[in-house]
Amino acid sequence: MNRREFLITLALLTETTLFGISEEFDDSLSIFNKDLIAISLLKKLTKIQTQVGCRKFNIISFDEMYKTASYLKCALTKKEIFYIENIFYGNPKLYGFSGSRTIRSLTESVNSKNITYIEHSGHYLFKGDAIKKYKKIKNLIGPELILTSGIRMPVKQLYLFLKKSAVSNGNLRVASTSIAPPGFTFHSIGDFDIGKAGYGMSNFTERFEETDVFKKLYDGQYISIRYPKDNSFGVRYEPWHIKVVKGSDCA
Repeated sequence: MNRREFLITLALLTETTLFGISEEFDDSLSIFNKDLIAISLLKKLTKIQTQVGCRKFNIISFDEMYKTASYLKCALTKKEIFYIENIFYGNPKLYGFSGSRTIRSLTESVNSKNITYIEHSGHYLFKGDAIKKYKKIKNLIGPELILTSGIRMPVKQLYLFLKKSAVSNGNLRVASTSIAPPGFTFHSIGDFDIGKAGYGMSNFTERFEETDVFKKLYDGQYISIRYPKDNSFGVRYEPWHIKVVKGSDCA
């Protein structure tokens, strides 16, 4: 059994709050001090994001993040890498997330030739279906419509997942209802989020459904929502999440 197979098997053993490993394993697997590892890793990722900028951090690869951490003298430890691998390659169904995997490798990178930066947004979109759909709805709504999140590669998704886990007291079941685990989000392959200018964080709540932006798009059938109400994927209702990639609705 190779290391990756071991990690996946380990993640299948049991369900827990943060790491896929129950408290009874803590003594025999002492490297898993879950809270300390998560806090340390989140601090390092925050430092890296500050260094490279939020815009680039959305698409930074794991390898580049690793090198940047070393440059900033906050190199990732073996425990932190093991932690990341276990989350990425583990089975999220153990904590209630039923989406499908969208990226197979933690070290997958995005080709700059295949993406476009959306001015004044801080985000990128993939060329092709994603940019076509965004331009279509942008032309319909005008400046009131904004792009609130575009491409998110595994490092950025891990960062968001850790932040959500932190405010959920380490409960991955709660965290995964609003942030897919790294490797399981369609943001990595095409989907994007929209909002109403000036609406702030309400763009990421059900209140977005009450805006004229949403009503105009929905009533005109210009959008398909990835996560509708009462979906079976363990994800909250997200009226702002635009479905671009066809196929399985899971993830």
